[in-house]
Amino acid sequence: MEKIKLLAVTHHSRKNINPIRPEASQIIGLHRSGKVDVTVLCNPDSTLIPFLEKEGIEVLTNPLDEKLSWHTIKKIRSLLVARKIQVLHLFNNIACSNGATAALGVDVKVIAYRGQTGNMSRWDPSCYLTMLHPRLDKIICVAKAVEEDLKKYIWGKKSKVVTVYKGHDQSWYQKSPADLSGLNLDDDSFKLSLVANLRPRKGLHVLMDAIPLLPEDLNIDVLLVGADPSSDKVQEMIARSGRPDRVHALGYREDAPEVAAASDLTVLPTTKREGLCRAVLEANSYGIPAIVSDTGGNAELVANGETGIVVAPGNAKELADAILKLYNDRILCKQFGKKAKLRAIEKFNVEQGVNATLEVYKDLLKLT
Repeated sequence: MEKIKLLAVTHHSRKNINPIRPEASQIIGLHRSGKVDVTVLCNPDSTLIPFLEKEGIEVLTNPLDEKLSWHTIKKIRSLLVARKIQVLHLFNNIACSNGATAALGVDVKVIAYRGQTGNMSRWDPSCYLTMLHPRLDKIICVAKAVEEDLKKYIWGKKSKVVTVYKGHDQSWYQKSPADLSGLNLDDDSFKLSLVANLRPRKGLHVLMDAIPLLPEDLNIDVLLVGADPSSDKVQEMIARSGRPDRVHALGYREDAPEVAAASDLTVLPTTKREGLCRAVLEANSYGIPAIVSDTGGNAELVANGETGIVVAPGNAKELADAILKLYNDRILCKQFGKKAKLRAIEKFNVEQGVNATLEVYKDLLKLT
């Protein structure tokens, strides 16, 4: 079988590779499979470039900074035609709106990526530039919950929407836990971490409402990665916990996975619009269990009562009870962590993601 000719289009402005490492590994895995001839189009300052070029993948650049850019559309269309591209894989909304439009009238299979639930409407014209774009042949979702949510809005065949779990590699998680000595934490305290870009939907307020529901004598410290300590809103939220001296806003950290590794438990009380949370997988890969809310793909990450605990979104009492359960039973907490690591290795590895993506390509192209 001849190699599948793939053009992958993506845009990233982050300097930290951690958030985009699963995507990079998927692209690299397709290249390493020997079954795909990969070309990548990304923004000129993308963090991905050196990682892809090191693998011998051809990387082309374009600003990719507008929802619809005639220059970008023309660039993608010319590549599709000149290189006889068979699969156009669009990894974010800017890539999707420009790439799917560029593919109008071109004989190429077009795939988009969907990373979270919500924020979708048949009555919103902007959605027809992305997930409801008529040129899309397939939409790969990051979780089953995202797939089921999107199917409610898709016109025509619902089978165009499928799930492929992003893959993580255990080699990424070999660093030592973060040194927290500068925080003057009690050595014996039970440490909770919340690692998130702290938008309101990430549920910091739910955690802060849960803390006062815990017994007053609990020796507990809360580590907030992503929470700006200079933010008045964050400080107001910390005061809401009733234990401001035990809640520590650490701001942005490039070693977020290692902070989670230094904790006993990670918590993600998202209230809505979730995908497959990378922070939970990172913590699990270090053997740290998670308490998550049942929204988006979180409940697919955590096997409730086996590798962690799943609680109802927005329910501070249920969250407090779950924290207390694992605080009081450290052996169970560690058992959950060990099983969570095994689950990450077996279910969310890079190989399964690459293989599943290859099957999507072959199915679209009717290859055996």
